[in-house]
Amino acid sequence: MRRKYCAPRRELYFLWLKDIFIDLYARLFYKPKHKDDVVSPDPKILIITFGHLGDGLIFSYAFPKIKEKYPNAVIDVLTGEACNAVFAKNPLVRRVINLNHFMTNRKPISLWAKLRNHYQTSRSAIAELKRETYDYSLDIRYSGGVSHYILPFINVKKAFGFGSRGYGGYLEKEFFLPDYEFHNYEMISLLMEQIGVKTTLEDVKPVLPYPQTSLSDLNKKLNVSAKNIVIFPEAGESIKMLSVEFWEKLTRRILNETDANVMFCGEKNFASDVCTHLKSVFMEQSERILTAGKLNLSELPTLTEASRVAITMDSFPAHLCSIFTPTIMLSQHAGGRQFFPIGNKEVLVIHDKETSRNETLKRLGFRAVYEPKFDENVIDLVIDSLKKYT
Repeated sequence: MRRKYCAPRRELYFLWLKDIFIDLYARLFYKPKHKDDVVSPDPKILIITFGHLGDGLIFSYAFPKIKEKYPNAVIDVLTGEACNAVFAKNPLVRRVINLNHFMTNRKPISLWAKLRNHYQTSRSAIAELKRETYDYSLDIRYSGGVSHYILPFINVKKAFGFGSRGYGGYLEKEFFLPDYEFHNYEMISLLMEQIGVKTTLEDVKPVLPYPQTSLSDLNKKLNVSAKNIVIFPEAGESIKMLSVEFWEKLTRRILNETDANVMFCGEKNFASDVCTHLKSVFMEQSERILTAGKLNLSELPTLTEASRVAITMDSFPAHLCSIFTPTIMLSQHAGGRQFFPIGNKEVLVIHDKETSRNETLKRLGFRAVYEPKFDENVIDLVIDSLKKYT
């Protein structure tokens, strides 16, 4: 079998060499130990994702499908601390175990600190996982950090995942990325098939099983209104974010051509800085420019559901908002179809990914538009779409 690694050229030789030894060890020692394992009809399943909040949320859409197939299944989740907000209060999850992989750790700390934290959380996670015997483990990571290196130290009968970052010899069956433009959920579907669970991008229903703040309680903190357009101008990486000038031009059009308010939301200072700047520019209309500040996961759904429409970058809010309200995602220097939001409401994605220019999702109300530059044409597209709701 010829492996297709997902790595820069400088890492390929290292991954290939590492896998020679892992394959030998797995063939001689690891796999013979598991050859007689029989899975339970009421399986214990370990779900693994070292991605970020959006990755975790999308993976959680498959949990109801698991329960449909196996009503008595136990689902545990191994993930980084950053994803606790998505999984910790999910009623379908028994427990969450944390392992902060250094390759996907976004904390503002040094690489050495990330490596030390990776080692510490790996030890604690392995110690906790060793107390259980899992029928299946499913790891969705195909780039960056994968979890397969812990498999020899825990008890899993059948492990499925991607061999594109090495350690594939430990897997019952390893997969590699297709040569076409794919969506993350299609890769999740591929893993689900291995445990007899059928779920597709077309039929999955996005949910956020998380207790929501009541509208009356949120109104004590914010001016929640059906006239609001909620805007999330931040992304996980600065290269994916648009300039203050872009938001100024878009806000001018919204204020002049609709009766809507704009409410900026974000975890970083950028959102509040944009709002402060806009209030100084549009002083006569400043009462229509609002800020939500930092909101928790129980408040965000209430806010977005009560608003007319959401405008987001390619980030976690795009996936969350599209569950509850029509959403426009502006995707600059991002992953294209791979990260298109799966919504319950109408979704418009405006992106600059050349290889995804003719791609879409077969979901009701979904539309994707390719624009090589985020300029006046993009603002025109956003305004034309907003007028449908305002």
